[in-house]
Amino acid sequence: MDKVVFFCPSKTWGGVEKNVLLRAKFLADKGYKVHIVLLKNHFTTKFESLKNVEIIQINSRGNDLNIFTLFNYIKLLKTIKPKAVFVALKKDWWLVSLAAHFSKVSNTILYLGIKRKIKTSIKYKLVFNTLKAKVLVNSDSLKKHLLETTSYFNNSNLFRIYNGFQIPENTIEKLNLVENKSENIFFVGCAGRFSYQKGFDLLPEIIKNVPKNIHFIHIGQGPLEEEIKTKIKDAGLSHRIHFLGYLADSSIFFNSIDLFLLPSRFEGMANVLNEALSHGKPVISTKVDGSCELLDYGKYGILTDIEDTYTMADAITKIQSGEIKFDSKKQKERISSTFSMEKMISETEKLLFATI
Repeated sequence: MDKVVFFCPSKTWGGVEKNVLLRAKFLADKGYKVHIVLLKNHFTTKFESLKNVEIIQINSRGNDLNIFTLFNYIKLLKTIKPKAVFVALKKDWWLVSLAAHFSKVSNTILYLGIKRKIKTSIKYKLVFNTLKAKVLVNSDSLKKHLLETTSYFNNSNLFRIYNGFQIPENTIEKLNLVENKSENIFFVGCAGRFSYQKGFDLLPEIIKNVPKNIHFIHIGQGPLEEEIKTKIKDAGLSHRIHFLGYLADSSIFFNSIDLFLLPSRFEGMANVLNEALSHGKPVISTKVDGSCELLDYGKYGILTDIEDTYTMADAITKIQSGEIKFDSKKQKERISSTFSMEKMISETEKLLFATI
C-alpha cells in the first residue's frame, strides 16, 4: 500500500485546508494510507472519521531555521516511509522539502493556491534545483504567472490541477431569515473570512445602491469581523445583512441564496465560487485571476473591476430584475465537466504516485 503524508499545520480553516481534507478522504477511499500532519488541537475532528487516515499532531511548525522541527520531520518520514509528501502551506516548503530529501522520499509536492512572490534566493534555488521539489497550482493563470516571473519553473516541475467539486443533491431546506413571508426578498450570498483580501468592508456601499428588497447573507469569521459589522451598523444597514458565522454544512446556505457575490481584492481559484456554480447559482466576482478563468471571462458569470462597488450593485440589480440571466444547468455543467472531484483525484493520484 503506497503512503502519502500531507503537511497542513494551519491555525485557520479555509479553501486550502478543505482541499487537503477532500484529497485525503478520496485517496484513502482508493486504498492509499494517508497521514495528516496538523497543529495540536487544530481541526483534528475534521479528519477523525476518515478510514485509512492517521492524524499526526505537532506542537508548532517552527521556522526555516528550526533544527528541532527539521529533525522531527525527518524522524517522522523515515518511520512512515511514504512515496510522496504534500505540503499545503508555503511557509512549510523549506523544512518539509529538506526533511523529505534526507528521508529519501521520492516525490515532494508543494501546493500554492494564490499568487505569492517566489524570491530569488539560495533557499528556493535549493528547493527546486537541488531538492527537486515540484509545485502544484489550481489554475492556469497562476501557472502562467509563475512561469513568467520565476526562473525556477518549467513544465516538468510545475503542474496545474483544478480543485474538484461534486454537484450537490437537490434539497428543499432553506434558512428562515425573514419574519414577513409576504416580502419578496432576493438574497445575495457572500462567504469567506472577514479580511482585507475578501473585500467585505465594501458591502455597505454595495447594499446602499441596490433595491431595498435585496438582502445579503454572509457565512464566515475572521479578524475584521467586529470592524466590518460596526461599519454596517453605523450605515443603518444591519437589517439587510444576515451574519451566520461559521456554518458546518454550506449546502443550506447556497440553497437559500439567489445569487453569489465574491468582492475579493485578490484571490486564487476561490472554492466558494466553484461551489456556487455547482449549486447552479448566478455569480458576480471581481476580476481576480482564478475567477476570470473559472467564469471563462464572463461566459458563466459577471466580472467587475476590484473595489468597483457601483458595478457590483448594478450587476446584482440586473440579475434580480431578470435583465441578465444565467442558465442554472450550464452553471452546473461547467463544474461537472471541468472541475469534477473525480478528475481532481485522478490527476492528484497520478502526480503523487506515478513512477518517476
